Amino acid sequence: MGLEREIKTLTPLYGAPARAVFEFKNLSDNFGAWVTRLTRRRGEVILVVPRARARVLLHTKPHYPENVYRLPTGGIRRREAADAAARREAYEEIGFQPATLRLLGVLENIFWVRGKKIKYPSFVFRTETWRGAPTPTDPDEPISGFTDADALELQATALYLTSLPGPWREWGAFRAASHLWLAAHL
Repeated sequence: MGLEREIKTLTPLYGAPARAVFEFKNLSDNFGAWVTRLTRRRGEVILVVPRARARVLLHTKPHYPENVYRLPTGGIRRREAADAAARREAYEEIGFQPATLRLLGVLENIFWVRGKKIKYPSFVFRTETWRGAPTPTDPDEPISGFTDADALELQATALYLTSLPGPWREWGAFRAASHLWLAAHL
């Protein structure tokens, strides 16, 4: 299913999403290879799980640089609807089965890899407020910690992601974009 058609299908169910485009140019060969692997999936979902006091859930993984937290994300399988992926990923990464979803946005990420334009959409879904303790259920997805962040802390998270050194620099810039976008839309 094409992106516009999928958005048209999702809008009556989850609300009209805001739209944004983020372009990533002059990518290193290493990051370009990562993007090529990433885009074997047809897109991703970004989970916005509201917590107490106008905060949202962030997570970290053991292979990330120290103090790197970010919004939970997960790939959309080839024949999987974006909303089904959001529900599956919420359960796998957090142990949470949301009763409601709202499509906050569709972020169109454009990567230029060796002169080739690669599009990779991120569907940003918000769940209802959840006060439970996160408990990942997917043994193949190591998640080593969780924290909550408000809009200002999301901006700080984005700044930290963009400051990552060496091989993490481009990944950090890619991940920072959604955090800045969300901070402006909370």
